[in-house]
Amino acid sequence: MIRLVMVLAVAAVATAADVDDWYKVSLNGVHAGWGHVTERISGDVRTMTSTESISIGRGAAEVTVVATTVWVDHVDGTPVSMTWTQEMGDQPVETVWRFRDDEIDIRTTQDGRVNRSTRAAPSEPWLTPAAAQEELARRAAAGETRMSWRTMVPDLGATAVLQRMEFLGEQTETLAGQAGALSRWKVTIEGLPVAMETAFSSSWRPVINTLRAPFGDIRSVLSTRAEATAALGGPPPELFVSLFVEPSSGTIDRQLEATRAFMRLRTRDGEPLDLPSSGAQTIAGARDGAVLLQVNASGGQPPVRPVDMHACLAPSGMIDAGDEAIRRFASQAVADVPQDAASRAEALREAVHSWISTKGLTTAFASASETVRKRTGDCSEHGVLLAAALRAEGIPSRVATGLVWMGALDAFGWHMWTQAFIDGAWVDLDATLPTPFSVGHILVATSTLQDGDGQRQLTGLLTLLGNLEVDIIRVDR
Repeated sequence: MIRLVMVLAVAAVATAADVDDWYKVSLNGVHAGWGHVTERISGDVRTMTSTESISIGRGAAEVTVVATTVWVDHVDGTPVSMTWTQEMGDQPVETVWRFRDDEIDIRTTQDGRVNRSTRAAPSEPWLTPAAAQEELARRAAAGETRMSWRTMVPDLGATAVLQRMEFLGEQTETLAGQAGALSRWKVTIEGLPVAMETAFSSSWRPVINTLRAPFGDIRSVLSTRAEATAALGGPPPELFVSLFVEPSSGTIDRQLEATRAFMRLRTRDGEPLDLPSSGAQTIAGARDGAVLLQVNASGGQPPVRPVDMHACLAPSGMIDAGDEAIRRFASQAVADVPQDAASRAEALREAVHSWISTKGLTTAFASASETVRKRTGDCSEHGVLLAAALRAEGIPSRVATGLVWMGALDAFGWHMWTQAFIDGAWVDLDATLPTPFSVGHILVATSTLQDGDGQRQLTGLLTLLGNLEVDIIRVDR
């Protein structure tokens, strides 16, 4: 999710051909990486390439994530393809969208392993990023101060998302030794619940982008290549320990022995809190802007809305259940296990817990097929490998994201685990634990990580990072 925020923060594009722009990216004033945007036209085909490299600290570990997006369209705005390459583990994941008349062919590739799917093309009119920039430049020059349009953002899936811009005023900035007047615009993106501002030059060149997340401002500024790609000059911004949530009251002693916990949550900024009732977690009520929740260690409950079984069983780029190594791993794990789904799911959870032998924070987010081969990773790698193994055995699954209690630190840390659909109910399974689950979990969001759906299902996390208060009311044993 941090990668999604940072990509959108530097995903500015320009309008003229033969563009070659570099951006320096910082988090709360600390240099964190760079962005690079190029645009080329050959005949009537236009190619826009945007690359972002971001480094963050995760405790004592440092992680660098690189993402490249290549949009190809005709100069009249007709889309041809979009290629999105993410380097979040040792093996890059490449996703290609090819646009047909009424559908989008999606191909995800990692180290020669390929997943294919098809999605319906958006029914509403939308603009490629380059076409959108041309349209907005024309409308701004005509004096419009409020503009809206639809475009596609790979992180948010193969759907046309609504974006709006509102003129905020002008400012003067000195960049590269030259002062210039800039027009400032508030930008809102459907599905992205954080505020963003962009400042354009008089020629509609994006100069400054600022994304205001609860955990800090992510800022990209037009600069030279040398300045943007210079060594960070110190440790990268830390986004692990700094996001721990210490409870305002209470504690969870011996959480693996507890059967039930009651907690009260609220946001620091007073915004309404919308948490799901799913699996072990039940929303018991809401009062004075706070949410009361109950967590049962062995709980499971029917879904509150219909389950997309195809999305919960189909392979995807991150949960690549069709991979031969994953199928072999899963079948061996359940070889001597009773055939009921609950027994097989627990056997797979135990197998993932044992299989990932190097547990650490140096990997940003590796796919299940990479993890089953490398045997290394943190909670997200445990989560996607278990989800893939479950699907390989015909058990619908998805990943769950939220908080987990860390007894040694008396605080909650951001975490990922797995949910399996068993006997008509969602059941929580955490492969990082020696036991199936614990009451120290707070569920915030779930996702099938389906290709073409991006990380849209997890964007709600962005408003909660650094923005939660938790009271532990009672723990039963």
